[in-house]
Amino acid sequence: MVLDVQESLLTYIYNNLLTTNEDLKAAMGGTVRLELTRAKPDTEFPYLVHRIDILREPGTHVIQAAVYYLDIWSDSPSAFDEITPIRKILIELLDELIFSTDEVADVSIEKISDGFIPEMEQGIWHYATMWELTFRRDAEAVAIEAR
Repeated sequence: MVLDVQESLLTYIYNNLLTTNEDLKAAMGGTVRLELTRAKPDTEFPYLVHRIDILREPGTHVIQAAVYYLDIWSDSPSAFDEITPIRKILIELLDELIFSTDEVADVSIEKISDGFIPEMEQGIWHYATMWELTFRRDAEAVAIEAR
């Protein structure tokens, strides 16, 4: 089954990089809780939220770029001590990584920025990371060429 490009990228990152990594599991208390776009109410802290935005409109461009957002949420009184090891592992796993799936090839990930985001709710800590992805959208290119 051919997946959508975004689904392919997010599924690979979810299944192959983040939720199965033993170091990340340990840093997050035994389970990597990773949600799409926003966490469900009462999700246990710490948790991660991710999403992806494709930057170039679909067309005949085979090479695409995207921004991958991956945020760390904590309610720990010592949030810096909880978030810092998670951040370190995310950088080790993702920064300058190259991978491919059935739908996309030569996916390159590079960290663009990261930092704390102020939150209105007292005691909730939000650390945002932003990553640039470039890739060849092979599955979509095949469909375009077949027209």
